Formats: sequence, C-alpha cells, structure tokens
Amino acid sequence: REILASLNHPNIARLSDAGFSQDGQPFLALEYIAGTPFTAYCDHHGLSVRNRLDLFRQVLSAVQHAHAHLVIHRDLKPSNILVTEDGQVHLLDFGIAKLLTGAEAKETELTQFGGRALTPDYAAPEQIAGAPITIGADVYSLGVMLYELMSGERPYRLDRDSRGALEEAILKTEPLPPSRLELSETAARARGTTAKKLARDLKGDLDTIVLKSLKKLPAERYATASAFGP
Repeated sequence: REILASLNHPNIARLSDAGFSQDGQPFLALEYIAGTPFTAYCDHHGLSVRNRLDLFRQVLSAVQHAHAHLVIHRDLKPSNILVTEDGQVHLLDFGIAKLLTGAEAKETELTQFGGRALTPDYAAPEQIAGAPITIGADVYSLGVMLYELMSGERPYRLDRDSRGALEEAILKTEPLPPSRLELSETAARARGTTAKKLARDLKGDLDTIVLKSLKKLPAERYATASAFGP
C-alpha cells in the first residue's frame, strides 16, 4: 500500500483501496485493466519495430516514475505489462517491489526467511546472486524485454533447459547482439518484415542499447530508465 500510494502515472495501474477484510485478511484493490500482455499484443497486431519502440517508451516512462519515487519493481516482464486496445500501456503487479533506502533496496524479513522472489527469465545477475538491488536490476529486466520485443528471442541460448543453466548464463554469458541471431521468418512477419530486413533494422543503435542494458555489472548499464530510451 505504501509503495502503490506514492505512484500516480497514466501507465501504472492505480491503487483504489487497501485494508483488512472482516476475517483479518489484508487486501489491495487495484484498477482493473482489460488488456493483453505486452509482447503478445505486439505480435497479435503485427507491430513494426518502430511501433514496438513507441509502446516501450510508455513502459520506460512508468518505470522512471516509480524510480523517481524510490520504488524498484523487481519483477518487470511482459505479463506484468498490459496493453489496452487503444494502445495504452499499464504497468502492474508491484507485489515484490522494494522501497529504496539510500541507493539500495533493503531486504524484508519475508525475503530473508522465505527466499528470493523473482522471475528468472527476466532477472538481473545481482538478483540471481542475492546481491543488493538497485534500479539497475529494473534496467536489466527492461533490456531483456527489449531484446525479446525486437527479435522474438530472449538473450541466452541454453545447452540444457533448466533453471540452473539459465542462472549460469545470466551470471556468466555475454548475449549476442539481436541482429546477429538466426532470426526466424515467423518473428519477422510478426514485425511486418523479413528476417533479413529485421536484422538490418536491429543492427547498430538498437544492438548497442540492448547490450548496454544487459551488462553484468549494474554500474555499466544505463543509470536511469529514461537514459535507456531507444
């Protein structure tokens, strides 16, 4: 409640009420968003790279607003970003968000004794390692989403399909630039183009932006979500 009450932004689902039910259960009542997960919306509508970037800028604006209010989301992923039919992005699910104290987010007793809460596919190296979290963790997750949004693939090719292999890749493997992937014609068609043209569109600035956001060390990524903006 404390976290959500501080956020008032057109691209963040609003808090309507919070408290305790008659049987003592705590609750949060949030704005209902009738939308489609971010990447699914883009694919369904066959959005071009340019149009996908326009939507992504709305995400960056929402995340920047949260960071300006000392809130780290910590679980940014397409299913937590819904797009309504009018093309409006809504960031939701701040269930494991943290309030910054100084430059880092302190762990709560729930996290200390119950384990880390995260989505491995979009988690930053420092989240995997259990290190202190800064806004750089959200920047990294944004980078994973942008990589997927542009190419239809996530950053790491795994030798085996397991959480351990994914975590090892996040900690140790440098991802290929999106333009150097074997881009599928299916992914290209979802972006209104061909694989060859898609690779050409991604080469250069977009490759550079994505790879900088995915640096292993937080200090080497973009310092803010707004600085990240493609």
